[in-house]
Amino acid sequence: MNPTVPIERFTRQNQSLTGTLKPAELPRLADFLAGPDGEIAYELQGSQTIDPMGRQNRRVKCIISGWFLLIDGASLQGFRYPVAIDSRLVVVRSEADLPPLEAEADDEDYIVCPAEMDVVERIEEEILLNLPSQAVRNDSAVVAKRSATGQPGEATGTKAASPFAKLAELKKSR
Repeated sequence: MNPTVPIERFTRQNQSLTGTLKPAELPRLADFLAGPDGEIAYELQGSQTIDPMGRQNRRVKCIISGWFLLIDGASLQGFRYPVAIDSRLVVVRSEADLPPLEAEADDEDYIVCPAEMDVVERIEEEILLNLPSQAVRNDSAVVAKRSATGQPGEATGTKAASPFAKLAELKKSR
């Protein structure tokens, strides 16, 4: 069972929470992992501020560090991926409380959390949002094809056409 924190008390009392997770404990991250190795440390710090309009803003600072084995998009091999995340989150009760995107500050993100925040889900979400854009899902069929043929995505026993083969055909037809 994932730990949860009552977000109102957590932010009002400036509480903090620390812990560590294994990458395998983050189910949505599993699709990007090249193996079970790694460790992720986290610290969540709650606070409450008052904006110029007199409204209370619940905030959570989310610090995540560590490493895990990520699949390289080009070679489909695993590599050690370091994690260093420092997010500032403004917590709102409903989507109706979200400001327009252009009104958000660049150094903070808004999240909807009415009552309790699932700690593992929050850590997982922050990591997923910070994965490199070339990260690929661990699709076992693609990985199996890659290891059987040596070429990413190439079907077993077939030869992938060169990207320039079509261009050469067009030049010959002129």
